[in-house]
Amino acid sequence: MVFSRYNTVMFIREKSKKTNGRKRYIQHQLIESIRTPSGPRQQIVLNLGRLCLPEEKWKALANCIEGFLANQKTVFPRDPEIEAKARHYASQIRQERLGRAQECIAAEEASVKEAAQYESVDVNSLITNDARTVGAEHVVISQMNEYGFDKILKGLEFTKEEITYSKMLIVGRMAHPGSERETVRWPPIDSFGGGVGELLGAEVKLYDMALHRTAVLLWENHAAIEQELSDRAREIFSLKETVILYDLTNTYFEGSKRGSKVARHGKSKERRNDCPIITLSLTIDEEGFPKQSKVWEGNVSEPDTLKDILLGLKKEDGLFSNERTIVMDAGIATEDNIALIKKNGYQYVVVSRKKSYEDAFWSKGDEEKIPLSDGKTTLSMKLVRTEEEAFLLCQSEAKEAKEKAILLLKEQRFEQELASIKEGLAKAKRQKKYDKIIERIGRLKERYKVGNLYTIKVEQTDGKATDLQFDKNDQAQAKEDAIGTYVLRTNRLDLSGEEISKLHRSLTTVEESFENMKGDLGLRPNFHHTDIPTIAHVHVTVLAYHMLAGILKKLRTAGIHYDWNTIRNILATHIRVTTTMNTEDGHVIDVRTCTTPTEKQHTIYNKLHIKHTPLGRKYIKSSMKTQKM
Repeated sequence: MVFSRYNTVMFIREKSKKTNGRKRYIQHQLIESIRTPSGPRQQIVLNLGRLCLPEEKWKALANCIEGFLANQKTVFPRDPEIEAKARHYASQIRQERLGRAQECIAAEEASVKEAAQYESVDVNSLITNDARTVGAEHVVISQMNEYGFDKILKGLEFTKEEITYSKMLIVGRMAHPGSERETVRWPPIDSFGGGVGELLGAEVKLYDMALHRTAVLLWENHAAIEQELSDRAREIFSLKETVILYDLTNTYFEGSKRGSKVARHGKSKERRNDCPIITLSLTIDEEGFPKQSKVWEGNVSEPDTLKDILLGLKKEDGLFSNERTIVMDAGIATEDNIALIKKNGYQYVVVSRKKSYEDAFWSKGDEEKIPLSDGKTTLSMKLVRTEEEAFLLCQSEAKEAKEKAILLLKEQRFEQELASIKEGLAKAKRQKKYDKIIERIGRLKERYKVGNLYTIKVEQTDGKATDLQFDKNDQAQAKEDAIGTYVLRTNRLDLSGEEISKLHRSLTTVEESFENMKGDLGLRPNFHHTDIPTIAHVHVTVLAYHMLAGILKKLRTAGIHYDWNTIRNILATHIRVTTTMNTEDGHVIDVRTCTTPTEKQHTIYNKLHIKHTPLGRKYIKSSMKTQKM
């Protein structure tokens, strides 16, 4: 317990300072006048920075702050501007005082159990304030501590403040995805660290430029940090790492990104080909733990990215299993890349880029059907082995149904548009110029990507279109026959058809990783204008995914298969609040504590093997009375 020593009165004082360049800086301080046996004394309560408030309102602001600290009610309305500032400053003062109180209580509790304590209070004076979420934040910080994140950054010569900023960046990205500026505005962090600062045991002045600089610093050391996190995950979770999954995704920017060397127009996986994009490559193991990542230009050729990734894997020789199998999609699996994988001593399972094989090639294969994990659909397979490779022809019911529905919708819309053009040829005031009609048809082909499945004839007379005929051609039937079919190739001759298919289907783990980063970990929006902060923002999301992989692994091992968004929502009601009340003997009591976890929150904390209550109770008792000096 902490008592204020004597009755006080507060006022605001202006202080100016000149630099060597003779530039004058002004700041304002909240001063507390204390009546002591040795006479009146003054001490600084809070540095307010430069106060944008007329001098005649300074005293009203000081009185308002003092009123909030004393939990005093007023019958007169306050100036809204003064009240808002007073609440903000009073909250900072209360947090700072409670911080000092916690240290005193900790010292007492170290030697003797805290005795029961009773106070007579006015229940009508009770209020709660400074509520901050601590659930998701506690989970993320616990995972960082398990990985020894502080030690990793210390080894890279990060300062104590930079380590704190780094952890706040990652916690913010996971608990409240957004930009660095949004992270600063987020209440559990706010300008002095908030609930996250309490969990980290650090109080730092937080501003967006500090987070920007720290994000860039993390990116400059990203290879070493990712390597250390990968090593820690391997040790903690006993990862086998016999399978390496590799894939790429991209993310778009709604701005122009003029002058950028990495943001380029290319084929967007989110169908935003009108926007500049950047590409992210990610290597993970079969359990979903990331190994290495890299940001590429938006228009990079996917096959060209593999060489750098293989070099990164080579540096880890001796850490992986001797038999490493790289699994990739067709976009990367060129003949040159397959030869490169062999040259580096790896095995592979890839989707063949070859569009079709002769029927005679599959005649020696025996057809086999296996049920898929959804319990509703099956996968038909034919396995053919050669001296060096095995080829697996797969026909997926689920893939077939999905692709047929997509193709049918495109064809219907394409035909409706063609019918509309044909109808317009017979109506007045509709476009009939032959060149314009051909141009419109070309645009429809580009939009729906099914123009090659139709034979389209446009008749004309004197430069004007008179009729339009369209019908499906032989390619349409071939396209429908190939729907749901794909071929896998591998140099793992020891695998059965089912094992080859299972390895390929593990690529969904990479897709889930990308979905997590885009949906739950704030990969977008990315508001930076220059390349280095843009890449740094992406890398913070990758580091957040390193933490998420460990969290999800422990929960799934325990039978909890929630995604991160669901976990975050469950933990959102676990908060830390300050309760303020007036006592009968003229004092104010501030108690800062965490709410009791719900049953679901208890379950999550238990499965993650972390404390149910992340922070202890803080308690301060101070005088409610003020005196004029």
